[in-house]
Amino acid sequence: MFAAAALVCFPMMRAQDVPLAPQGMDALAARATLHSEMTFDESMLKAASQIMPDEDRPIIARLKSITVHNFRYSAAVTYDPAALEAVRAQYSGSGWNHLVTKQTRPPVVATTDAAGQPVTAAPQKPFDLTRTDVFVRMDHGNFDGMVVLVANQRNVNVVVIDGTISPLDLLHLRGHFGIPKFGGDLEGRE
Repeated sequence: MFAAAALVCFPMMRAQDVPLAPQGMDALAARATLHSEMTFDESMLKAASQIMPDEDRPIIARLKSITVHNFRYSAAVTYDPAALEAVRAQYSGSGWNHLVTKQTRPPVVATTDAAGQPVTAAPQKPFDLTRTDVFVRMDHGNFDGMVVLVANQRNVNVVVIDGTISPLDLLHLRGHFGIPKFGGDLEGRE
């Protein structure tokens, strides 16, 4: 009976080994010219939902908290890449699933030279490589936590959502509560 109880409880204990809030944020903040952290608890989310569109209110009602860390750096990649990788590594296993990684690549402009040979030219305007990682914590087949890391050369954003949420719900919340719009969003692009 003890062995059966241990088999049932062990997966639940393992899922709680990694806290929802990431460790090591001080290492990312060490070189940041600006670091802001916002936490919206359940009561703040409920109050804010009153000014949200009706279709977003049920999403917010299922959340316990949203915490957003924004780091800005004065020069390209002045944060410690190992510190960022350490944050990502916290969400490998232990009840967490790496749902998606999206990394932008610079556009390749192909032309031909005078002899008709293909030539690859560098992009005309500066291009900022961005990597987005989404991690989810599962509970009985539902997402009960989500961590989104968005990093480019001068910015790192870490969004921690505690509560029942889906990736589609996250798309509804981008641009609100400090959750950044993602690189693929069409709004605000020129």
